[in-house]
Amino acid sequence: MVLSSLLSLVLLASAGRAKQTTTPGFPSAKQQCPYRPAARLETTALLPTCPLPGYIGILPDESANAIVWDYPPKCISPPAKDNTTVSRIDCLFTSTTFRNGHGISLISSTLTTSHIIAVGSFDDEAPPLGVQRRESLGPAYEIVPVEGKGLGVVAKRKIKRGEIVMSDYPVLLIGTGFLGSAQPHHRRRMLKQAINQLPEKLRSKVKGLSRGAEKYEVDAILGPNANTVMIGEQDNEQMHVGLFAEAARINHGCRPNVHSRFSERRLTMEIMAHVAIEPGEEILMSYVPLTTVRDERRKYLKDHWGFDCKCQLCTGTKNEIEESEFYRRRQKSLKETIESARAEGFFKDAIVMSGEWHEFSEWDMVPPLAPEYHDSLADLHYSNGDLFNATRYARMAYDGWVRFGSVDDEKLEHSKSVLAQVEKEFEKSLKFEKN
Repeated sequence: MVLSSLLSLVLLASAGRAKQTTTPGFPSAKQQCPYRPAARLETTALLPTCPLPGYIGILPDESANAIVWDYPPKCISPPAKDNTTVSRIDCLFTSTTFRNGHGISLISSTLTTSHIIAVGSFDDEAPPLGVQRRESLGPAYEIVPVEGKGLGVVAKRKIKRGEIVMSDYPVLLIGTGFLGSAQPHHRRRMLKQAINQLPEKLRSKVKGLSRGAEKYEVDAILGPNANTVMIGEQDNEQMHVGLFAEAARINHGCRPNVHSRFSERRLTMEIMAHVAIEPGEEILMSYVPLTTVRDERRKYLKDHWGFDCKCQLCTGTKNEIEESEFYRRRQKSLKETIESARAEGFFKDAIVMSGEWHEFSEWDMVPPLAPEYHDSLADLHYSNGDLFNATRYARMAYDGWVRFGSVDDEKLEHSKSVLAQVEKEFEKSLKFEKN
């Protein structure tokens, strides 16, 4: 979701959001080197002397793939809470070679930086076949002037439902721990330097983004363009602010035709189509949760982005508005009930309600991503002891992830593993029945 100001970002950091991570956690503070910003995590047994945060280069025990930053890391440290804890070190790291020359500036703790490097987030791997096939179709979108909105993103060719429209990398990635603890003048100075260290082409793209009403340039740029993303899982370090220069051009729509997914493993924001999009049609993404009712939605958009939404859902007839809000309230209620039924072991009821939830989402033109939906059904049928349908939906999920062609193959590999497991158990059950 795009946020309106850095103050909003700091407030989010302290709001205690639920953790959403699929990567390994951190070792304890006693096991790791807190001043280890430029390479993988090392235990104190292997690395008794910690290099300073500004160290650049490859230590003797490192692999040839260690990260080398283009500028000496600039670090600040908030006061330690007590004498027994190591104070967090927040540093600015810039790589102009990230993603084959795209470039990135990262402001985060040394522990978080070590974490994302250790899980391979900075590795430039060959794109999966699905990505290559999609790229062979040509660009899916272009950024052009849109009447009454400034610049926007418009479909350049026909886009299929469930297709990845855009893959974007962060220009800036900023830990909310830093945003919440740094003095305002230190924060602005670090952010300004983070932008100035980017490659010239990328720097120009950032400075060309729309701006909010904030007094200082960096605040005005980040305010209306930043997204929150989840990284790691230690305290509030999992929440970061990401600036994605291409995705930031997507305008708001109360009935969006795309939604986003962020991959921590690949540091990539993927924009997917809810429905088929025709050439020349504007690509829209909701800035607020889809279940937000009309009056609350319009107030939020006005307060945070300064515009009165005039889309069909906000300006339509009373019956049109009430129908849409009924669909969305029903989707929310069903989703919550499905999760409750799953947790309590009422899997058959959860399966029935999943079908109803899917129907309502289709009617409101915001259906879920097909392989995610099939993954969920495969799990529910397996838990209900129905190996036939578990296998059926597991195959559909796996085939869907293959066609989806994400840069992050984690979902695909998980789906492949689930399919292998349920197929094996299903075949075993068939042999048992024959005997």
